[in-house]
Amino acid sequence: MASRPMATPGPEPLELLAGVHQLCGCGRSRQGWFCDGAHLGTGRVSYELRLSEAATMLLCRCGRSHRYPLCDGRHAAQPRRPWWRPWG
Repeated sequence: MASRPMATPGPEPLELLAGVHQLCGCGRSRQGWFCDGAHLGTGRVSYELRLSEAATMLLCRCGRSHRYPLCDGRHAAQPRRPWWRPWG
């Protein structure tokens, strides 16, 4: 998962036109959410998103989404305390 700075909690809305989009999967792109090939040599890949019509997508900023780069709401989940540390 990419490590992007999260200024405010929650997803980032991104308006996209119909068509094929390559979204950054490494966090190094100089074009924001769009891939510019900076991932080459990192072992990470870009994510292809195909849209048949224009849409506003909610993109993950916390890095915990199981559907990365799309937000699945995991930023709202409370972190679980490890079983070996039940008290503080």
